Amino acid sequence: MKYLLLGLIPLFFGACSPKYVIKTLYTQPTTKEGKIALAECNIKRETCQTHCNQGYNSCLSQAKEQAKKHFPLILDEYSEVMHDYEAEINRYEGEIESWDHKHIRVEQQFQTYRELCNSKKDRKSYECRRAKESERELEDLENIEPTPPARPEKPLLSNEIKKAQKKCSNRCGCQKEYDNCFISSGGTLDYKKFCVENCK
Repeated sequence: MKYLLLGLIPLFFGACSPKYVIKTLYTQPTTKEGKIALAECNIKRETCQTHCNQGYNSCLSQAKEQAKKHFPLILDEYSEVMHDYEAEINRYEGEIESWDHKHIRVEQQFQTYRELCNSKKDRKSYECRRAKESERELEDLENIEPTPPARPEKPLLSNEIKKAQKKCSNRCGCQKEYDNCFISSGGTLDYKKFCVENCK
């Protein structure tokens, strides 16, 4: 009786928990007829996967060409976005310059009134009141500090090709068809879970 171990499927249950894989155990048929049928199953699987790989490679090539063809349009869109970004940057630079000047003025005002307040015994004095007001104004200013706009990421042809090729797949159900054929030939399948990491 022969066993073939295929179809590893990882099962993760957390960083510190045990990790398992499901292994498919293939018990081959023992009869002459079954072995002949199994040989045909193997041929069918190889043929299926060969055709699948050919289709996959063709899909990759077509996706690459489509990405190359479409890339100039993406660059044009990027130029428009960069134009808007530059306008936003100019607006931001004006806002941050104004904010900096005000922040420096209020901070100096706060420091001045705080020093004067510290020299007074009466904490309700004009200087102490102004120190508190300046401190609140400083906190309010820091909460509304202008933020720079995010710079648009320049598109890369290599990334566009990868995105286009994501739709391609070399999974055509060949293994599932083989499993059904394997059973039809008189073989049996069994599934067992094995711990591969953090085992107790």
